[in-house]
Amino acid sequence: MAEHLAILKKKYLDLIITGQKKIECRLTKIACPPFEQVHPNDLIQLKQSSGPVRAQATVKKVRYFRNLSPAAVDQLRRNYNILILGDDQFWTAKKNSRYCTLIWLKNIKIITPARIKRKGLQAWIVLNKS
Repeated sequence: MAEHLAILKKKYLDLIITGQKKIECRLTKIACPPFEQVHPNDLIQLKQSSGPVRAQATVKKVRYFRNLSPAAVDQLRRNYNILILGDDQFWTAKKNSRYCTLIWLKNIKIITPARIKRKGLQAWIVLNKS
């Protein structure tokens, strides 16, 4: 089991904590973490952007998509946004993505907020591999 650190906007982290957001979606132009680096039963620390780690979750299921087109990204939106809860701004910003990682979450636990120092601007960091 690997451990990951995911950095999320407050509104999306709040939706995960309340159980409304069931899938974390990462769309990127290049193949970067978590693409093909997150697997079922991995642990994800959920950090608020510019804030503390507020929760953790376990990966239930993962799906990867590559060589996406804007039409394929739109199809992902139609198929999964009921569980992703991405707003129009999110989907517009991600329309030219080529890679997608969909992560179904389970066992979401609120933890005592913890501040961590991280280097760089990555929105996903693999902390350790199994």
